[in-house]
Amino acid sequence: MALPGSADRQPVPPPPAPSPSDARPEYTRADMARALEGAEFASLTSAVEEKLGKKLTTPDLAILLGLYDQLGLPPDVIFLLVGFCGERTVHRYGPGRKPTLRQIEKEGYTWARLGLMNQESAAAYIRKYQRSREALPRMMRLLRLGDRVPSPSEEKYLMSWDSMGFDDEAIELAYDKTVVKCKELKWAYMNKILMSWHEKGLHSVEQIQSGDRHEGRKNPPGRQEAGRSAREDIARMEKYLQRLRQEGGAD
Repeated sequence: MALPGSADRQPVPPPPAPSPSDARPEYTRADMARALEGAEFASLTSAVEEKLGKKLTTPDLAILLGLYDQLGLPPDVIFLLVGFCGERTVHRYGPGRKPTLRQIEKEGYTWARLGLMNQESAAAYIRKYQRSREALPRMMRLLRLGDRVPSPSEEKYLMSWDSMGFDDEAIELAYDKTVVKCKELKWAYMNKILMSWHEKGLHSVEQIQSGDRHEGRKNPPGRQEAGRSAREDIARMEKYLQRLRQEGGAD
């Protein structure tokens, strides 16, 4: 089905987007009827229904209209959004599963915050997501979690770490440090380790070890104590010399 592109309607700058439940406008049936009278929104609605394999309910239409009217996402971007959510749902829950409009709406607000307001930026985002998702099985094995599909929360951690550019050895090192400290995999603790390295620009074992040595040189163990001891020795020596001078003057 042909779908009007973004050229038919100029995209607006992304607004400051709160959560969907806070920002969703209250559309009446009359509002939705008027919107469906427009060829662009009517065509978008038909395309989304075909993509999801179902007739949109009145609440579904209100959500779709909010993405189009409130957020200003162009029709071609919304169509990409629906397809993206559909593929992600199948990957997580298996064939035949479809995303709800509320799930699509939530992701739509994320896209708006990221400024994905045209087909090119949305397509680039999807490609980057797919590359990170392809790394998930390998990363699960690095964490000794076998071949199971990660949970949504686990997936967010893994894809975040992959997008930061860590190599496999760095991930394994963070895992080892986590297990040694916590006696098991603690996702939040491991994330703190990796975030700390990322903020320092350390993404390989070589960089991490070099960075650790550099930190050690800046403040080696015992350096403050050694400095304090030296100052005390100098003070004692000055007192000793002063006493000698006084004794010499007395003679």
